[in-house]
Amino acid sequence: MKARLLLVLLAGASTLASAEARAEDVASPAPAPRPDRHEVVARFELGYRGSFITTPGYNPFSTNDYLPQVSIGVTRTLASRGPFSFASGVAWDYATTGATSLGDTTSLTFHRLTAILEGRLHFRRWGYAFVRGAPGVAYESVEIDDPSVPGSALTKSRWLFAADLSAGYALPLWTRTHATQALSSFWAQADGGYGLVANQELNLTPNGQTRTDGVDLGALALRGAFFRLALAASF
Repeated sequence: MKARLLLVLLAGASTLASAEARAEDVASPAPAPRPDRHEVVARFELGYRGSFITTPGYNPFSTNDYLPQVSIGVTRTLASRGPFSFASGVAWDYATTGATSLGDTTSLTFHRLTAILEGRLHFRRWGYAFVRGAPGVAYESVEIDDPSVPGSALTKSRWLFAADLSAGYALPLWTRTHATQALSSFWAQADGGYGLVANQELNLTPNGQTRTDGVDLGALALRGAFFRLALAASF
């Protein structure tokens, strides 16, 4: 009889403990885990790029050997291991510039489309250092209004091979604290390196006319050191 009573008391105590545990789980749900710094995220960046072009072929289009550009990029983290991660994406740089020399008005329109290949070394809440390679293509369109040449303006446009190699650092300005927030992090970043575009021979001709009616300005080579300052958001 005593043994049976003891078994009943033990069963009741076990049932009560289980009920209290379930009540605590309902009343106090576990906090949502913070996203890991290596989570697979999409990232959008908008920045300013300045290139230093010292080749002679750029002189007719600039008086200071400098090419300012708007720079836009989209990347996504593809892999991570320890403090390292790898991301890939696409980038677009745009510029337009011109000058006036000896009565001729010149203009240059430039588009660069590249694939981003970026290796990152993370320092937890202090952001990460990165090395970025970016092969791709560039579109150059040049125009010269020369009063000595009859007919329309002298023009030439071409698609050319382009590539960049740079290194920099990204510093987090803000990081989300709740899983319900759409924005994961907001960044300030800077990098610098060297960019090149294949040479384009500037044998310009009026629209619809033969090459003998035009002028030859040699080769335009948009290559040189550059820096880039950007703000970025990851999701």
